[in-house]
Amino acid sequence: MAIVDRREIAFDADAMRFVIECSPRAALAFGLPPLTPQAVRCNVADGHIEVVYGTLTATRVFALRAEALGAIIVSYCNRTGMPMPRHADKGIRVERDRVVLVFTLRLEDAPEPEIAEGSIAHAPEAVRAWSWMEPPRA
Repeated sequence: MAIVDRREIAFDADAMRFVIECSPRAALAFGLPPLTPQAVRCNVADGHIEVVYGTLTATRVFALRAEALGAIIVSYCNRTGMPMPRHADKGIRVERDRVVLVFTLRLEDAPEPEIAEGSIAHAPEAVRAWSWMEPPRA
């Protein structure tokens, strides 16, 4: 009996550019220049992103593989306090206009609850339908 918890965090191209801008040491470690990137383009066919530096007259493009991209994203998420499952398998998926960080946590033996559920004081009404509740937006 196994339980699988799968989560995703998606970064559009502008968010990826910002992540790289906020991570100059990590970007430098993976061969990117110590400059502010102008744009990020996703290359789905090759599974990498292209980081664009410079202006229209002097543009340079650097490719960043999924492995390096994953390291930069995880580092950024850790520094911002974004919750991530520590023991999960992590992967990167490059899509047409975004990069997705995927977490998969497998519990091969379903754990026993730490706290007992307790007894039922009265019979609950039957559930007629389930629906997703969206949080109110400010």
